[in-house]
Amino acid sequence: MGDDTFSCDSCGREFPRRQLKEAFHEEAGERVKRNLCPTCLDEVMNEADRVRGVSGDEKQAAVHLDEGASTTASDSFGERG
Repeated sequence: MGDDTFSCDSCGREFPRRQLKEAFHEEAGERVKRNLCPTCLDEVMNEADRVRGVSGDEKQAAVHLDEGASTTASDSFGERG
């Protein structure tokens, strides 16, 4: 894998780095990062209880996915009810 591509942590396929999407979640109190393609990002966002916008490590914008958390419209892009 070169610097101009990345492997999606969900589907395993390689994509141009410009398509990289960063998604974070908490696991045992630690922030865990997943590098995703746009399609897999849509899937994990649809499955999450709460999606918040955050700063990424490589990208300016990323998402943080929460499971089972309460949310308000002011700090969330979406809520599953």
